[in-house]
Parts: sequence; structure tokens; C-alpha cells
Amino acid sequence: MSNISRPKGPSQLFLLVAIGISVCYLISCNPNAGGGQPEPPINADTVKNHLIPIGEAVQLTANFRATIADMEKKDPHFSDSLNFGHAESFPADLFRELLRQKDSVGRAFGIRIYYGRDASGKIHQILVPYDSLGNDIINHIADINIVPKPGIRTEALKVSDGQAGQNGSRCPPDCGNDSSGLN
Repeated sequence: MSNISRPKGPSQLFLLVAIGISVCYLISCNPNAGGGQPEPPINADTVKNHLIPIGEAVQLTANFRATIADMEKKDPHFSDSLNFGHAESFPADLFRELLRQKDSVGRAFGIRIYYGRDASGKIHQILVPYDSLGNDIINHIADINIVPKPGIRTEALKVSDGQAGQNGSRCPPDCGNDSSGLN
């Protein structure tokens, strides 16, 4: 027979409950563990309104690449003047951080993607959160002392005014596998 018996007295019961709560907390039974806010629910209808079949996505990206190639034939300097690339990728943490931003209306409703052009002619995506009224949310997001890396501008992390997301990994060269047909 087992030596484990029922708790004898309030102190043992309290200890058992405390251990149970601690274990639950450590294995993340608490969605607010660590002081974070729970993820807002996803509106499936909103998602559905922005989905297209992958075949259509493949066709749209192929049309874009063909247009760029056609423009290059007409003007051999086109790629030098407007270097679009095929895509840019950004880490999920950037999207999560942008979607955490708030203004007087409330939490970010979405992310708007602007197009920008750097001094070398490369076109970049600029990510900015917006509120439920469609207004850009311009906040100071991060203030980090980092070691400068080639190609990454760190002055944006030390400013006191607003910031936007950028510095995605460009395709090419960072295109991943070509099994999707998108690149």
C-alpha cells in the first residue's frame, strides 16, 4: 500500500494547493504568466477577406516579375533606378511588437506597408501599425544599445520620436526554397 495519504490539517492542504498552482504556473497554464497580456482573439471573417488561393498568389508574383523584366528590356537602367527585388521577410517578433502598439483609440488594428526607396535605389517595405480609424500609430518602440552591423542603421533605435519597421531580408538573395512558386 502507498505511504501517500490525504492531507492532515490546513497547513498540509495549503502546501499541496501551493505546489499545484506553482506547477501550473511553470508549465504556462496561466495565459498571463510573466505579466504579458493575452493574445486578442482572431476574427476569422477579417482573415477570410484577405486570403487568396496560392495559385493566384503565384500568378500575381509572376506577373510582377515579368513586368520588371519587361521594364528592364525597355530601359536597361530601370533596375538601377528602381530595385524592387521579389520580396522582403520580417521576423514574427516585429509584427507582434507593432501590433502591441497603442494610441488614444486603442491597440493597433493592423499593419500598413508603405514602400520606400533608399539612396542606392532599392525599394523597401516600411511597416507601421494603424488604429481602428485607419490612423498610423507612431510611437517610440525600442531603445536598444546594439553593436552596429554592416548594412543596419542603429541610429533609429536611439531617437526619441517615432519608429517604423524596416530592414527586412530581401529576396533575392534570401528567398528560401522555391517550392511555393512565389519567388
